[in-house]
Amino acid sequence: MTTREASTPSAYIGRTSRTPSRSLLDAGWSSPLGDLELPDGDSITRIKSVQESAFPILGIPEGFGGLGGDMLAIASAQRQLGLLDPGLAIGLCMHAHSVGVMVEHQRREKDTSWMLLEAIAGRHCLVGSAFAEPGGSANLMRPLMKAVKDGKGYRLTGVKFPCSLVTTAELFCLSAAAENGETIVALCAGESDGVTRDGSAWPSLGMRSSDTGKLTLTDVALDDRLVYHRAPTGSLDPIVTMGFVWFAVLMGATYSGVLTSLVELASEGSRRKASAATGPIPPLIGSAAREVLSLTGATQWLARAWADGHVSPDAALAAAMGVRAAASTTRDRVFSALAPVIGSRLYTSGQQAAALALDSLAVHHHPPALLVCDTGVGAACLGAPVDFDLAK
Repeated sequence: MTTREASTPSAYIGRTSRTPSRSLLDAGWSSPLGDLELPDGDSITRIKSVQESAFPILGIPEGFGGLGGDMLAIASAQRQLGLLDPGLAIGLCMHAHSVGVMVEHQRREKDTSWMLLEAIAGRHCLVGSAFAEPGGSANLMRPLMKAVKDGKGYRLTGVKFPCSLVTTAELFCLSAAAENGETIVALCAGESDGVTRDGSAWPSLGMRSSDTGKLTLTDVALDDRLVYHRAPTGSLDPIVTMGFVWFAVLMGATYSGVLTSLVELASEGSRRKASAATGPIPPLIGSAAREVLSLTGATQWLARAWADGHVSPDAALAAAMGVRAAASTTRDRVFSALAPVIGSRLYTSGQQAAALALDSLAVHHHPPALLVCDTGVGAACLGAPVDFDLAK
């Protein structure tokens, strides 16, 4: 298996269901992508098939050529993808997040970023989210990538890794540290001179269908008009808070879909057994489903509360940290509950359960770290400032 091949078996592809477990766990979610099916083949082929669907323009306002979907609609689309192929969903979540943040930024600031959204919609561009850097950082607003002022823009130099959609995205939303003490957030074209995209640099056991690799920028010219946010390095302003709320909701929805697949797999396998209604199986499946319902509830609540303006920025940031952490703990509790039900298939190559186990481990690598999340939620409860810096 090459790094571009999916770690997921063909059982993921195009699977639809009307099972009892899905009737329960689908509650509250819509299907904005309709009856989306993924073709068999490598991960790049499947990513491009999603690019041709409504997905890339789902969250862009109708006035800019999109479909005008809100946060919950985009989260529902992420869950649909999570049900089909977890690795692909995790990779494409970077597009959904980047576009969602840009849309909300444009609504707030009424700036010229509408032109970027119009261009994305017109070409069905995929946008990669290039914030993570080698070595990791608790605070993504302290990037190592440098932005040196140059005429009407900047020159960018640095590495973004791991970066999903590294070979398939036409644009990358990235952060860089400017010389004046600011962090800039901008869009950079993937075909710019000085950009190197390495799709073979992610030796992961799972998530192979996310097209994740290394993005290297060497003295890349960036027009100042492509910068849509500036803030003091390391600071938490309303735009950063908004971005993290979007990230937490979309990731929560993605893993809700992934874990729903595992509950369904265990439930349907057990329903075919004569002894399924007795013994330890019902409580084990019930425990797992309860965990998924809790993650779903927290994710949907945050999306609605944020969209309706029913939560303050500080409370929203703490709640988003809670959802992000809950995705990790929920994943582990679901697999722990269902391991006795599923058995050796969890550890057998080529089995859907094993692929789900591998791909879902990615939840533990998303920033911020669980310690940062717990510290932030605790600070909110104590009336202290919430931020991403543990060193403070």
